[in-house]
Amino acid sequence: MKSRALLLIWLAVGWAVRPAPGTTLVRLSLEQLSQAASAVVRGRVLSQESRWNAEHTRIITLTTVAVEQSLKGHSPSTVVIEQPGGTVGNIHVRVAGAVQFHPQTEYVLFLEPAVESSRYRVVGMIQGAFKIYRDQSKHQDRVILPLGALSAGAVTTEPGGSTPGPTLVEFQQRITTVLRAPLSIPRGTSIPLSIQSAESRGTGRRRVLGRITADIFPNAGVVIPAGSTIEGTATRVGESWKIHWDEVDLRGIRVPISATSEAPASGSLAGRALVVNVR
Repeated sequence: MKSRALLLIWLAVGWAVRPAPGTTLVRLSLEQLSQAASAVVRGRVLSQESRWNAEHTRIITLTTVAVEQSLKGHSPSTVVIEQPGGTVGNIHVRVAGAVQFHPQTEYVLFLEPAVESSRYRVVGMIQGAFKIYRDQSKHQDRVILPLGALSAGAVTTEPGGSTPGPTLVEFQQRITTVLRAPLSIPRGTSIPLSIQSAESRGTGRRRVLGRITADIFPNAGVVIPAGSTIEGTATRVGESWKIHWDEVDLRGIRVPISATSEAPASGSLAGRALVVNVR
C-alpha cells in the first residue's frame, strides 16, 4: 500500500478573522470575541467534510452545526463553518490554530460571516470555540477554555483535570453581561479606512460611508474588525473636504465617535484611503 503523502502547512495565526503568514496570535478577551462575532450560538456538530475550494487552489473543511441556542444575532437553525485545511485524498493540510471539531459534540461558538459565502467562520479561530463537556462528579455541563484562560476568567483543563472550567450556565451569563455592556471606542484610536461612497446632502455637503481596512485592538476590551463601516459628513471648505466621522458599526451595534479628517476637493471622495484619529 502506498504511503500517505503528508503536506503540513503551518501558519502563524493573526487575528481570527484573517489569519496571515508572519503574524502572531492575538489573544482575545471575551469582550473582543463577543464584539467581533455576528452570531454567538450553542450548537452540536452534525457532520464534517474536506474539499477543494471552487478554484481548486486550497483545501477547506466544512463543519455542519445544529444551532440549539442563540445568544447573539439571528443565525439559521443549521450553520456551516468553513476553516482552512483538511484532508482530500492523499493530501493533508494542517493549519495551526484551526478548531478540531469532534462529532456529536456541543460547543459555544463565536461566529462571523465567511467572505462572499453563506457560511460562517470562527472568530479567533481556536479561541472562538468553547467545547462543552459533562462533569459527571457534579452533574453539570462545563466549558473548556480553548487557550487555558480568558481575561478575568478561570483557568481550565480537559475533563478529568484538576481545575474545572466554568459551568455552562455561568459562561452563558457572562456572555449575556458582556453583550449588554455599552461600547465605546477610546480616544486616540487610529482607524485606517477606505471611502466607499459619498452621497450628496445639498450643496457642499456629502454623507460619507467608509470601510475599515484593518483589525484594530484599542484595548483589551474592544476590537474593531476589518470590514466594519464608519460614517460621517463631509463639508466643502475652499479646496478641501472637511470630514467629521461620527459613527462606527460594530457587527450591527452603532458606536458614536468623534474624529475628523481632510481630503482635497478635486476628484471623487470615493476610493480614497485615510487614517482618522478618535478624539
